[in-house]
Amino acid sequence: MTVEVLARTLPAGLAPVVEALELDQPHLVTTAVLDRIRKEAGLATPSNVLAARLRERGWLLPTDRRGVYEFAPAAHAGAISRGDATLPLQAVLTARPDLLAALTFQSAAWALSLADRHPTRLEIAAGDARTGRLISRTLSAKARVSRFAPALPTLLRRGVPVLQPDSLIVHMAAAPRDVRNWESALEWLPDVAAECTAEAVSVELAARPSAIHARLGYLLSGLRPDICAAVGRPRGGTVYFGPREPAQRFDAQRHVADSILPFDPRELAAVA
Repeated sequence: MTVEVLARTLPAGLAPVVEALELDQPHLVTTAVLDRIRKEAGLATPSNVLAARLRERGWLLPTDRRGVYEFAPAAHAGAISRGDATLPLQAVLTARPDLLAALTFQSAAWALSLADRHPTRLEIAAGDARTGRLISRTLSAKARVSRFAPALPTLLRRGVPVLQPDSLIVHMAAAPRDVRNWESALEWLPDVAAECTAEAVSVELAARPSAIHARLGYLLSGLRPDICAAVGRPRGGTVYFGPREPAQRFDAQRHVADSILPFDPRELAAVA
């Protein structure tokens, strides 16, 4: 017996699986989930075979992660993806929920509704080298990975972990060369800075090198002088904001040589 459901065929052997998925309405489905469903339904068909048959009929759509699929419910009237921008990272974290990864930079600002658009490639902060290698290998051209482990908890936005504004601003100071486009960042940087608090930034900075303190003070010198006052002036030699190239400007108060920013952060209007 074959039942026609919104232009997609549903053989009787697959019906219990699709019914269970329709009931739960998961965004992503793993072979482990299919294995649980088939056992509960008393089906002998292996989960990988079920996945292949559901893919052939448009009920499951492939993702960048092997063994993880996007479920296309009957309401979609066909094998149509939701088109979520964060789907590639969702798939990786569904397969490996132990990985320490979160959106950062413009991707995070967009997920936090502080930027109007997201970049073409997801920007991901990986908490360790192993996570960074796995994500880079899995997502290749769909993501840019930067090493950063936040001290503050991440937020769940658009289906994935996202750095808090305080962690995001510290990451920008920790790895200024990883920011894809500082001119574009200037569009959302003030809104991110406005969401930060001196207390949370201090927690995020606490165990980090003094060079990051200096770069953060320089980056927020105009936007958030209150946070700069709380952070204080670090001691030590010259710190580069960007590559060790001839500086475009030098901040004598914080001993920061800026070789990368297309604007002077000291001249930006305060947002709080």
